[in-house]
Amino acid sequence: MNSIRTRTEEGVTVVTLDRPEVRNALTGEEMLDGLLDAIDAAEADPEIGVLVIDAEGPAFSAGGDVKAMAAREGMFAGDAANLIENYRQGIQQLTRFMATTDLVTIAAVDGPAIGAGFDLVLGCDLRVGSPRARFAHTFIEMGIIPGDGGAWLLPRVVGWQRATELALTARSVDAEEAARLGILLDVVPSDELEARVSNLAGTIASKPRPAVIMAKRLLRQARSMDLDGFLELSAALQSAAHATPEHLEAVNEYVARLKDRD
Repeated sequence: MNSIRTRTEEGVTVVTLDRPEVRNALTGEEMLDGLLDAIDAAEADPEIGVLVIDAEGPAFSAGGDVKAMAAREGMFAGDAANLIENYRQGIQQLTRFMATTDLVTIAAVDGPAIGAGFDLVLGCDLRVGSPRARFAHTFIEMGIIPGDGGAWLLPRVVGWQRATELALTARSVDAEEAARLGILLDVVPSDELEARVSNLAGTIASKPRPAVIMAKRLLRQARSMDLDGFLELSAALQSAAHATPEHLEAVNEYVARLKDRD
């Protein structure tokens, strides 16, 4: 059975987690490898600018497979050295991709996103959910920490103090609170979620691709650079943007519209 489904249309690839019988747990080899392969293919396609991640079934993702943890199977098998490599070569590759890709990533969340599933959502640039969405960093309840890098992601979305509270209590956050905390951009009814995300993705995909890439890179660097370095990077990227055919076409079209108004 395929754990991942994909479809592509007009510059947008939708990747669907499709193992509802295990609540779309990410740490199964088939699921994780399928997800990494699907997003690698989207990133390699120059026609794709936006990646949407959604899920089949009542849960977005339960994160780690707790039964496999208990049995010490799959990525949880072996001694400490094995486990380090399993994390490095497995779930951490997903976190690295989400943090560095030039694709604009959007999560469509219509159910619980727990543990590493929550971190997959946090790794997306934009996150839209339904009232059925809820989120929890439950690692502490299992006596572990976020080995996927979630402790790097969570404070960048909700702030240091709230991230500490959520990580150390494993408290569940419903959709309404998630919107207040900035976890979700918007909350819409379940039957409107696909259309809302499709409209958002299509709008972004319709913009000049080089400018979208540069804007995303600039926003990413804003997290860590000092002002002087950031201004230098902004000038360099703006210079490159001015030289693109897409920019020239856009400004010429704008000038033509102004002439039509006269």
